[in-house]
Amino acid sequence: MCVLDIPREQGRLAPGQAKLTTLFDARDGVARDPVLTYDARTVWFGYRATKKDYFHLWRMQVDGSEARQVTDGPFYDYYPCPLPDGGVAFMSTRCKARFLCWRPQAFVLFRMAADGSQIQPLSYANVSEWAPTVMRDGRLLWTRSEYLDKGANFGHTLWAIHPDGSHPELVFGNNTSNCYVNGHEVPGTSEIVCTLISHGGDLNGPLALLDPQRGRSNPHAITSLTPDVPPQYDMAWLRQNCFRDPYPISRDLFLCSHAPDDKFGLYVIDRWGNREVLYLDPAMGSMAPRPLRPSPPPPVLSRTMAAAEADSGQGEFVVADVYRGLEPKVKRGQVKYLRVCQEVLADLIQLAGGDYQQDHEPFQDWYATPVHMVSGPNGWPSYVAKGVLGLVPVEADGSACFYAPAGKVLYFQVLDENFNELQRMRSVVQLQAGEKRGCIGCHEDRLSTPPVSGTVRLAMQHPPRQLQPPPWGAGPFAYEKVVQPVWDAKCVNCHNAQDKDRINLAGTLDGGGVPASYRTLIERGWVHYFDWGYGQRHHKAEPLTFGTVKSRLIQVLEAGHYQVALTPEESQRVKAWIDLNCPLWPDYINRPERLKLAHGSVNRPGPFQAHGETPR
Repeated sequence: MCVLDIPREQGRLAPGQAKLTTLFDARDGVARDPVLTYDARTVWFGYRATKKDYFHLWRMQVDGSEARQVTDGPFYDYYPCPLPDGGVAFMSTRCKARFLCWRPQAFVLFRMAADGSQIQPLSYANVSEWAPTVMRDGRLLWTRSEYLDKGANFGHTLWAIHPDGSHPELVFGNNTSNCYVNGHEVPGTSEIVCTLISHGGDLNGPLALLDPQRGRSNPHAITSLTPDVPPQYDMAWLRQNCFRDPYPISRDLFLCSHAPDDKFGLYVIDRWGNREVLYLDPAMGSMAPRPLRPSPPPPVLSRTMAAAEADSGQGEFVVADVYRGLEPKVKRGQVKYLRVCQEVLADLIQLAGGDYQQDHEPFQDWYATPVHMVSGPNGWPSYVAKGVLGLVPVEADGSACFYAPAGKVLYFQVLDENFNELQRMRSVVQLQAGEKRGCIGCHEDRLSTPPVSGTVRLAMQHPPRQLQPPPWGAGPFAYEKVVQPVWDAKCVNCHNAQDKDRINLAGTLDGGGVPASYRTLIERGWVHYFDWGYGQRHHKAEPLTFGTVKSRLIQVLEAGHYQVALTPEESQRVKAWIDLNCPLWPDYINRPERLKLAHGSVNRPGPFQAHGETPR
């Protein structure tokens, strides 16, 4: 990490006469993302001494003295972000979870005191997150990934959150083709400067200005600063003629890193795309520039959590009117329940030495559904384990108020009286303990205002409701335990391996551990779900266009199928599974180990070898 002093000649910068001073020599390691405190006296950064070590947070004086390590343990800590209250936000693998769609550990947003104490999670995400910075109003702006029923390679969007971890919300990016990282507010505007990145690879690409006031999912709110650099998508990313790490100096000027060939240098660029080199070393790339100057801190946001509810490990949700965003396709009175669902984390296995398992190859064998072995005309079902936490009734005026558990990845579904899903959140929400959150409606325009009424919403006229667990119990959903008994009781006498129409609804496991019924329903297209496969472009799904109401299975059963009649509970079990996007297993056990557990055999043949970890 270095300081670049650029003198001026006749009022202009003279980069050719710049002086370079090394503050911290990483030697054989990597020092990354240096950030100043607001008084410009202390530098925070991430440092990894060798490939065998973890990234830890370090701090030093601005002259390079008193460098010391602040965090430790078997975790990767990096992307420090000093906070106005004196604490530090950062990214960390302390969530102890696997990156759900791939091999490594996940890393999400945490905070701590400046001395490294009081470490606490701000985000409970189950994929990964990057690059926090503080906004003018004191909130944190950062990039998070989420693929909730969207496809396997979409979803690096910009979010904001209070420094106590309350009220995370989307800032920009859903329903757009790009991914976004290293966002910073531009002085004097409502814009955010950022890098447009692809789903995979390094954080390189064109630079752009976003204006969320024009809509948080509006592609016309994106203005490229570098139109000569084409955006990349999916798993392609640029290695030359690309940009990264933009930082606003003023309304019109931005520091950045630019690779005109195969090395990054430091540049200044304006909002019209003009650019000038400040420093370029042909032997070593230069990244993550920041101005070495003090800056006024944003306001310190007060904590909003209620102490009594914090002790209970719950928070509170209020929905003003679910029909805002559902009408006219969903008629008033049609919604009877709101179902609270969960995306289940893939907990890491702790190894004998105290470290946590870092690699999960072959990664698809760790999925909650082996989509590389079973998929259908609708693509991939959910490879993430899902859960149903419970139902809450929706009042006649469309309102709802209820408690929900803190520290979990949640999303909601609205249901009719027969438990058919009418609409689904395809973005996640979370609560800190004691937090209270509210929303206007269900998929309403994000620029709309709450309904104006002379009466108090019905849900607010009684205490918040507790979630009512489903008949089979709340928690991660297991197809073989919840749904297969329905087929066993009502279907397998006719629909088994001898069925001439090849509709086998038996629970017999094949060599991959997949029940015959599951394979039949997915591969034959009997159930409808959102495709989790590669190359998807996210879009807002209109009500009544997916899931249970579009599934041939439900249509056949409800039209009358010989003498078969599911009980209300059996029907609810099947519909819940479909509307969870058809997960198979409730957890993330390496599939060869799962086969051993299922068959009681240590020599079960299969295409993959077990890793030798102890299954949880």
